[in-house]
Order: sequence, then structure tokens, then C-alpha cells
Amino acid sequence: MAAEKTSPSQQGVGAPADPIGPSNVEPTVTEAGQDLDDIKHGDLLPSPEEQIDALGIPNWRDLEKQVVRRLDMTLMPCLWVLYLFNYLDRASIAQARLSSLDEDLKLEGSQFSTAVSILSLGYVLGQIPSNMIIGYLRPSLYLCCMALVWSGVSAATCGVTNFQGLIAVRFFLGVVEAPLFPGTLAFCTAGLIAAAVFATLEGTMGLAGWQWLFIVLACVGAGLAVIALFILPDYPDSTTGSASWSMTEDMRKVAAARILADRVSTSEAKSGVWQGLKMSVFDYKMWLLVGMNIGISAAYGFSNFFPSIVRGFGYNNTMTLLLTAPPYIFAALGSLVNAWHSDLQKERGYHFAGPIAVGCIGYIVCLATDNRNARYAASFIYVGGMYFSNPLISTWTSSTMGRTPEKRAISVAMVNVLGQIGNLIAPYFFVDSDEPRYQLAFIMMMVMAFIACTLINTSTRDFTRNLILNLDQNGMHHLFNQHSDVCFYSYRDVDLYYHLYK
Repeated sequence: MAAEKTSPSQQGVGAPADPIGPSNVEPTVTEAGQDLDDIKHGDLLPSPEEQIDALGIPNWRDLEKQVVRRLDMTLMPCLWVLYLFNYLDRASIAQARLSSLDEDLKLEGSQFSTAVSILSLGYVLGQIPSNMIIGYLRPSLYLCCMALVWSGVSAATCGVTNFQGLIAVRFFLGVVEAPLFPGTLAFCTAGLIAAAVFATLEGTMGLAGWQWLFIVLACVGAGLAVIALFILPDYPDSTTGSASWSMTEDMRKVAAARILADRVSTSEAKSGVWQGLKMSVFDYKMWLLVGMNIGISAAYGFSNFFPSIVRGFGYNNTMTLLLTAPPYIFAALGSLVNAWHSDLQKERGYHFAGPIAVGCIGYIVCLATDNRNARYAASFIYVGGMYFSNPLISTWTSSTMGRTPEKRAISVAMVNVLGQIGNLIAPYFFVDSDEPRYQLAFIMMMVMAFIACTLINTSTRDFTRNLILNLDQNGMHHLFNQHSDVCFYSYRDVDLYYHLYK
């Protein structure tokens, strides 16, 4: 009698039953497309627990909790603040337009859209070299120095007098801001800061409100960069920054071991930067993630035009700036909940595609009515929907492209860089003749959102199916538990696909 086939959630070859599920599996961060070859050749690294046990530190689990807690109290707030002002500097042009930016610089036609778009070009050209350079320098020094530089470039915006000068400054701002990429929460505060600046500093010392906006943000950002220099540690086991006074020697060892355990195989654990670049380029999963990122980046193209959209409701500048904040506050809180639930369920696909699909409902409402109350309410739906999904891209890339640290860093950079194609084209969805409803823009953003959803709901199912079949054909479904987070869908889908495609 033929042996009964078992699924990954049932008994594996030579292994006891070990059902797949969030309750009893703690997946390692792996990269599925190539780890099968490593398993075949016996190059798979020991589990993270085994590697950390090898340190000979008996209480390492307690130390690990302390490491995470102290990083959450020192490293994360510091990076969050740099992250915030990185985006405030670039996004402030959207608020500046509500002052006299267009009139002072005599911007016409699509010139404002070009000024918004050109930053992404500088960002594209700067990010991959930046991620390669940082491997040779002290990260804390490099990031803080670049924060000082981009604050200076942002401040220089107040001195431009024409379209050409604005283009030059925006391009170089994109280049120097490449070491960090943006976060959603900046838009929560951008409108509030702009409202305060325009109300109190407009005309002071002969400068327009939009000029003061760039000066204020740049000065605060530069000051925070200096403070960050004394807080950011360079590496998990370094004694620089907060690590010198917040961690013991054993804690630093555990922190370093956690990073080293975050690899797939010994065969390429020490690859160089160029090898990491090669591995990224020839991995189809990276291109899948690039396509998704382009779609979602273009789908939230409203970000630099949202103040103009709200102004079209008939409000004055101060009220417009105040009203831009609530949808982004909702988006920021919702993105945290969505990311938390995605991690809890060990699933990415539905948490990415679902909010985008809901966000499209907001676009449809804006196309269907000119009632300003309905359109403002719809902004909570589309702003929230698009930004709920956006943070998952970087996490997704990091967790599926982690064969080596070099590959991971370069893959994250390439997905983010090539995803800027969406940011390059999206500003041109908004044409002056279509103001204030911007119907063409909403249609195009909905199309790009549909592309992102279609891509995730077709390609990732095929990827999951192929992975399961490959593991089954090689008699290794018992190893699937160890590499379960390579799937783009949930554990329930894994079991379903196994039976469906057997």
C-alpha cells in the first residue's frame, strides 16, 4: 500500500508531528528561494538558540530580553527622530505651496510636480552607493553627519529664487537623504508645524512663511543629529553610543549573536558587498517586491498634494494645514496595529493587499462626489489604506532576502530605490487643470493600487506552492517549520496549498 502523503503541518520524514502555527513556531529569518540548496548540501546553520547557547552564557534568554528593551529605549527613539525629520525636510514642500512658494518662484504648469519628483531621482542615485559605503564607515558617525548635511541642504531651499534653483536643491536633498528612508508619522506633524510657522513667522525679517518653514525644520533636524551622535551605537557588540553605558559585555555578546544567527547558510555567510549585489539582482523575489513597491508608492502619490487637495474644499490656509493632520494620525496608529497583527499572524500578503483594497474605496468616493465632507471623510480611508500597507515592504524584504547581511542591506536599498519609480511618476498625475478635484490623479492612483494587489495575489501564491512542492519532492517537509516565514501567506494557507497542489 502506498504511503499516505503528509502535509507540512503533519508528521515529517523521520520527525515527530509538529503542526504549523503561530502558537508553537518561532520562525527564523530566512530566504526561501535559495535555502533549499543549502539544505541539500548540509550547509544549514544551527538554529538561533543553538548558536547563542554556544556562547556559554547560562542566562542568555533573560539578557536577550534586556537587550531588546534597552535598544527600544535608546536606539529606536533616536532613529525614529532622525527618520521623522528626514521626511519633514522633504515633505515640507507640500505645505510650502500653501504659502507663496508658487508665486515667489513663478512656478507654472507641471513645474511644482517636477520639483516634487526630482527628489526621488536624487534618492535613487544616492541610496545604493550609500548602503555600500556604510559598510566601511562607522554607521553612527555616517548617519549623523549625513543628517547634518541634509539639514543644511534643506535650509538652502529658503534661498532659491527660481524654478532652476529649486530643482537643484531638491535633487541634492534626495541624494543626501538616501541613507535614511521616510516614515508615515512625519505627515502627522508637518501640517501642524507649518500652521504654527505661517501664523507666527510670515514676513519676519522679510522672509515668506515657506522660507521660515525650511529654516526651522533644518535647524531642529541639525540639532537632533548632533545629539544622536552620542546615542547611536555602531554595531551590536560595539562600545560606542548608548551601548557603552546601557549594556554589559554579556549583553553585547548576545546582541551580536542574535544578528549572526539571522542567516541561512555557512557557505555564503561572509560574502562581500559585490557578491551581495549579485545575489540580489538574480533573485526573482526581489523584483517581485520591487513591483509591489512601485505600485504602492504611486498609489499614495497624494502625499505631496494632500494640502492642495484639502485647500480645494474651500478652507483657508491655517484650517487646511490643521485638517491635513488627522488622516495621517489615523494612518500612523493603524499602521502600527497592522504591522503588529501581521507579525502576530506571521503573515504579510493579506496585511499588504487588504488595506490597499480598502483604500481604493476612498478613491472611489472622491471620484463619485464633490461634497467636501464626504471627500474629507474618504481621505481617512485612502490615506489609512495606503499607509497601513507601506511599512510592510521593508520588513518583508528584510525577512525574505536575508541570506547574508550584504544581500539583505542591498536588497532593501534596491527595493526602496527602484520603488521610487512610483514616486517619480505620481506627481504628474496631478495637473493644474484638474484642480481641485484631481479626478485623473485618483483614477491613476487606483490603477496603481490595483496593480500592486494583483501582483501580490498571483505571484506569491505561485511562490508558496513551488516552495512546498520542492520541499516535498526532496523529502524535507519536516524542515518547513524551521523556515516557515519564507511564505508570503499565513500558516493556514501553507497547509491548504499543500493539499491543493499535491
